[in-house]
Amino acid sequence: MRMSKMFGRTLRDAPADAQTPGHQLMLRAGIARPLAAGLYTWLPLGFRVQKKVEQIIREEQDRIGAQEMEMPVLTPAEFWKETGRWDALEPITFRTKDHNGREYMVSYTHEELITHHGREEILSYRQLPVMVYHFQSKGRDEARPRAGLLRVREFVMKDAYSFDIDEAGLTTSYAAQHGAYVRTFQRMGLDAVSVESDTGAMGGDLAHEFQVLTDVGEDTIAVCETCDYKANMEKARRTMPAAAHADAPAATEIATPGVTSIEALETFLTKPASAFLKTLLLRAGGDVVAVVLPGDRAVNDAKLRKLLDVSQIVFAGDADFGRVGGVAGFIGPVGLKVRVIVDTSVERRGYVAGANKKDTHLENVLPGRDFPDTERADVHDVRTGDVCPIDGGTLALKRGVEVGNIFAFSTYYSEKMGATFLAEDGTRKPFVGGSYGIGVGRAVQTIIETSHDEKGIIWPFSVAPYEVHVVGLPMNDETVRSTADALVATLEDKGVEVLFDDRDESAGVKFADADLIGIPYRVTVSRRSLKEKSVELKGRASSEAELVPLDLAADRIHDIVRRAREAAAR
Repeated sequence: MRMSKMFGRTLRDAPADAQTPGHQLMLRAGIARPLAAGLYTWLPLGFRVQKKVEQIIREEQDRIGAQEMEMPVLTPAEFWKETGRWDALEPITFRTKDHNGREYMVSYTHEELITHHGREEILSYRQLPVMVYHFQSKGRDEARPRAGLLRVREFVMKDAYSFDIDEAGLTTSYAAQHGAYVRTFQRMGLDAVSVESDTGAMGGDLAHEFQVLTDVGEDTIAVCETCDYKANMEKARRTMPAAAHADAPAATEIATPGVTSIEALETFLTKPASAFLKTLLLRAGGDVVAVVLPGDRAVNDAKLRKLLDVSQIVFAGDADFGRVGGVAGFIGPVGLKVRVIVDTSVERRGYVAGANKKDTHLENVLPGRDFPDTERADVHDVRTGDVCPIDGGTLALKRGVEVGNIFAFSTYYSEKMGATFLAEDGTRKPFVGGSYGIGVGRAVQTIIETSHDEKGIIWPFSVAPYEVHVVGLPMNDETVRSTADALVATLEDKGVEVLFDDRDESAGVKFADADLIGIPYRVTVSRRSLKEKSVELKGRASSEAELVPLDLAADRIHDIVRRAREAAAR
């Protein structure tokens, strides 16, 4: 490819709204361009990277026996209604109707659709286990798209699905996909770690995310400093310290005029946040619940949603406070006429809590004595310094980008959709399933986020848009032009992927663009190098260049590329 003919251009400066280093470099290098908020067009350079990422994923899926197929992006509503996700996913999905009034959803994911195909195609246990996958566009109506390709409204996902006879089979399929993901991200050049995660809208009880730890990530990961424990905040646990069990005098009222927050109470009563109880009155579906935590802990929305089996939780309204006997700003668990969930971090000792009376709190409130604490659950966030639940080490919180996820949802979809097979004992049993996703565009930008320097992108060889960047200097010199043309032709004949900068630009512009685009090897054909009957060869991540004799250059470069390909394929 000659840069003089390439569709797309480099930018000297990043647009002002580019939010992360990878976002800036993606735009400056001409990898992709925004069309609207959360919608991106791959330019030719980026499209080549996308296809290489897809091919790595494809090879690793094929390696474990998954079969490639393709399902539509426009999906009929009736399948989503069978599982209840037509309503549950409403806030974040794109929908439309055809001319006959039939409803459709732009694919959010494809669990319902593959389950439908499974019940049509798989009749007997003899056809199981089976895994299939496809690459398909997904649409999600993100309220706040951000950071380029890290959070968008349309993206290509590789989603794979497994069908098994039983839970033991699902365990095997899940492990195979987990291993395939480890190899996939390694081959892409991403240091992705597997972390426990919440199943969210996918259903089931077991899930893992593959997170690349980077400061630009929007996920928070709890990581043990001394063992392999890693978990998304939605799933993270900690070892609880030995619980205090202490009697307390009878609860008494204390005046706290206008003091309505934990922070204000700390100052007013000169006590730490852990001395207070935080009572949250929430509406979950059609029900109102109270959640009680220590004042120094925050509620984890995902844990609470899973406990209550609802898709959304909001703060209760004024009418709800009046109905249950609470007073906003001074709410406490004593005397509330509502279901009370007590977090596991609440100890059985005296606390200060709201008195459900304006400008008043209660001192020496004792859980189990002054309010019921029989319904206990872990609904709090972990934080830096907490104790690891595995080895007792110290937990730290890190930022991460989720580049893949896997879910073992068992019979969650098959039971709802009546998807069964004829078992060996002659009975009909529901499929036991899992799903496994990788966002292609997010993976591409995450590679940029984690592999660059102050000059530009440093592509891992396996996904680079081209393998060699040939620069001719100057192109108005006939000897330089003819020599560069001949070298490019020879390399291409040998199967090397070459980007040829044949533009009539200065050395400074060409070298800056070469560093910005980040192709693994740069070969410079210049007047100076030709005086030595050589070309200059430099690796993108190297600070040193070497002169290679012109008559050996094509073979030497081809050999370097061949060895790099072999290393990238392992």
